[in-house]
Formats: sequence, structure tokens, C-alpha cells
Amino acid sequence: MTTGRQAPTASVLTPIGENTRASTLLVFVPGLAGNARQWELVLPKLDGLPVDRAHGAPLLPHPVFRGGKVRAPELARAYADELRAEGRRNVIMVAHSVGTFVALNVASIAPEIVKEVIAVNGGLMIPAKFLDHPWQTFRERPRDCLNALRLFALVGTPALPAVKRAIANSERLSRAVFGGLVSDAALNSVERRRILAGEGGEPRAMQTLWYNRHYWQEFRGYRNEIKSRCLFLAGDRDPIARVNDTEHMAALLQNAEVKTETMKGVGHAGPVEDPEYVSAQIRESLAALALG
Repeated sequence: MTTGRQAPTASVLTPIGENTRASTLLVFVPGLAGNARQWELVLPKLDGLPVDRAHGAPLLPHPVFRGGKVRAPELARAYADELRAEGRRNVIMVAHSVGTFVALNVASIAPEIVKEVIAVNGGLMIPAKFLDHPWQTFRERPRDCLNALRLFALVGTPALPAVKRAIANSERLSRAVFGGLVSDAALNSVERRRILAGEGGEPRAMQTLWYNRHYWQEFRGYRNEIKSRCLFLAGDRDPIARVNDTEHMAALLQNAEVKTETMKGVGHAGPVEDPEYVSAQIRESLAALALG
């Protein structure tokens, strides 16, 4: 996305539309599968706003890692380096699910740049703890840990394009695969089911989880460095990032201006299930930033 001097790392930002060098940049950080299509229903509702927009790189193998382990801190540093090279000063990071940890890490590294993090389904306290201390967390929250395992399996199990198409074209199959993780709003149209199907079948995701299995400890180490505004949008039907867990995770950001909102009737695919609500929250954040 560079327009000035070359960023010190491989590019982790891909412009959405024309880069006008507006004063504000919206960076959309995907979840674990890196499916940029999850924002397709949100982006049109932001058309016409005087902001630049970009897709951020997912937490998956990327040139920035130079063939090494895929680690969230290195990816966050690459984001910060590129934003600084671009001369950006007003950035709002809109993240989904696991992308929230990357966005929060960027905010801790570059508080002068990141004005706000909007975390959609990002209160992943229990899945993160489960990866860090599996047996202890499973004893305390077995049902939630099983839900996390199911999500990990869906994202990481290899799936041929023909299989994904078959699932997306059949509401019955989609309910069998995704039911309980998302609400009916994500399953009642072929378009939305196709976006959901794109979230699965990414084997590299399992390796990424392994490399980042102790990330909860790292998050607790930098959480007090986060001074940006943070808005957590939690689905009241999300079995992965529950409302109470989201509130507990948000409360750990003691030096940030934190707010938690509940998305009614929404599971773990907020941008797909209720793009109207997500886009409205982004617009409110942009208006607040403009007012200073």
C-alpha cells in the first residue's frame, strides 16, 4: 500500500479502491482463515465516506515472516512499520475474531497512529486460555473449549473448492456444518453461506494456532500499553467469544477507553450476520474521530 518511501517490511496492507490519502484509514483485519470476503457486506455501507480503506494481512504465512514461524507480534510490528512508513496518523482497525489480537497488538506498538480498535467477536478469552493452558481451561469450561475445538477444526480441515460450493449451495448442509456457531442470519442466503464457506479449509491455520498457543500470556504483557479507544462488539449468541468473557477481556485494558456493545441475535460471524450494525458502529467511530 506504500505511496511514499518503501515500508521496511513486505506489505501487509492491500488498498480497497482508490487510495486518496485521506486523513483517516480504516484497516479491516480478518479472522484466522484470512478470508477478506467476510467484510463484503459491510464495505458497501461505508461507500462515500472521506476515508481510505485497506484489507490487512491475516495471521497466516506471509512474506513478512521470511519463511519463519507465523507469530502475531511480528505481524503486528509489520503493520506498525508500514503505517509509519505511510505517514498515517489516524487509523481505525476493524478486526474480526482472532484478528482482534493482532489489532490490539498494533495499538500497543503504535498508540500515536491507532486511534481505535473495533473488535467484532473478538472477546476470545477462553479460546486463548485454552490454547495456553488446555487441561486447566478444559476442566473449568469444557463446553466452551469444545466449541473452540470445533471452530479450529472447521477452519483448519482441508476442503476442496467443490466441497465448499456444495455446502454453500445447500442450506441444510450449511446448518449441519455451521449450526450453533452462527445465527440463522448467516445461513438464510446463498451469498452469506458462500462467505462463511470461505472461512474453512485452511490447513495452515492449525500451524498458526500452534505457533501462537501462548499468545494469551503475551497479550497480558502488553495490554497496559494500549491507550487507544477500544470497542468490543459481542454477539449474544456467540459460543466462542461470549458477552461475559468479552467484558472480562475488555476490562483487562485498564489504560484504554473501552466500551462493549452487544449484537442481538448474532453468533460468531458478526460482519456477515449483521453488517448493518457493524457498519453503523464504524460510522459512529469515524464521526467521533472527526470531532476530535
